Amino acid sequence: MIVNDEKKLSQKGLLINYVEPGSIAEEVEIETGDELLSINEKPLRDVIDYKFFITEEELKIEVRKKDGEIWEIEIEKEYDEELGLDFIPMRIRQCPNECEFCFVDQMPGGFRQSLYIRDEDYRFSFMYGNYITLTNLSKRDKERVFEQKLSPLYISVHTTDVELRKKLLKNEHAPPILSQIEELTEHGICLHTQIVLTPGFNDGPYLEKSVFDLAKFYPKVMSLAIVPVGLTRHRENLPALEVFTPDYARESIQKIHQWQETFKKDLGYPFLYPADEMFIIGNMPIPSLEYYEDFPQLENGVGMVSAFLSEWDLFVETLPRKLKKKTSISLVTGTSFYPFLKKGLEQLKVQGLTFHLYPILNDFLGQTVTMTGLIVGRDIISQLSGKNLGDHLLIPSVALNEESHLFLDETPFDAIEKELGVSTVMVDSNAKGLSRFIESLAL
Repeated sequence: MIVNDEKKLSQKGLLINYVEPGSIAEEVEIETGDELLSINEKPLRDVIDYKFFITEEELKIEVRKKDGEIWEIEIEKEYDEELGLDFIPMRIRQCPNECEFCFVDQMPGGFRQSLYIRDEDYRFSFMYGNYITLTNLSKRDKERVFEQKLSPLYISVHTTDVELRKKLLKNEHAPPILSQIEELTEHGICLHTQIVLTPGFNDGPYLEKSVFDLAKFYPKVMSLAIVPVGLTRHRENLPALEVFTPDYARESIQKIHQWQETFKKDLGYPFLYPADEMFIIGNMPIPSLEYYEDFPQLENGVGMVSAFLSEWDLFVETLPRKLKKKTSISLVTGTSFYPFLKKGLEQLKVQGLTFHLYPILNDFLGQTVTMTGLIVGRDIISQLSGKNLGDHLLIPSVALNEESHLFLDETPFDAIEKELGVSTVMVDSNAKGLSRFIESLAL
């Protein structure tokens, strides 16, 4: 049905950039470039509203067509059935803080503007697990979080000391974080939290106070990750910060383990975990799977190494014993993960398969930056030029932008193959991704 309503002509909606073939949306003639205005007479602010309202079985939707016509469409569907729509990405809210250790501020200049966006958006925290400080959460935002139960959220606490937190965030208007956490949890919102541990700033008594302050909110505050501060070589005009030394990492982990034991007795759960990077910096063994319980902060680099090694042990047993033809592959990784991946690859007993593993030094950001997700195309090209790369070079997907397939330095994925003259393959950054590629060689 076509609707004649002057107000609808100027109403903002969600711009559709994809319609799935064979979907309900295609059946009712919704097209790319149309705008979805409302569902059951409720206007849409963003994709969260869409997901929230779309669960109904009977829908009345309003769509503004590309020619300006307003269509009203009635749809009957199953409860969990999708319409088959994708939308232009939401515009992200930017961070009002100037954190002492902000990684974005430590990026070299001269690249695309999107690399310098400091996000602080509760919607992205809910949808993607992005960490936020809650410093720009308005009354209206909170009302929406409570109404739609946008839970869990991921909160960068850094310290619970009010004045120190203002100093760390360089934001005199930063509200008391404990009051915010109390309000959120009282309304049933669960939280995962993190502290970026910065030697000489938020450690010592400040850290201990923060840990126990947050533990009081368990189980609504579900976990706490302690993450070492990351410093690049691009800190011009930024305050000098102490680096994480091996001794400091070991001392910090020892304290964390003591607190874990206390919480196991008092809460029945360890509550806080050090990031994998702390064990690596401290030259300490990576804990077993059991240490991480339910892996509450896996995507934050807590338990990733243990999960990979355990998963790899399972996949190794299922790999083919022999390839159809001899194949040599090369892999790249960050320097911190290199010894663990090397250990995993040494378990391979696949006849006809040889491999070369190359740890990539991060000359782009500085060699103190060791994570695989931050290696860049220009470093791969310069360090592998002239090397024996075999038949295929495997690039972990975590080093590339999911949509554009660009490295952090804007090198296109395709440029690696062109510059190095080897078949280049992007694989998922986990044991399954690597094992799938090896299995494909046996087909």
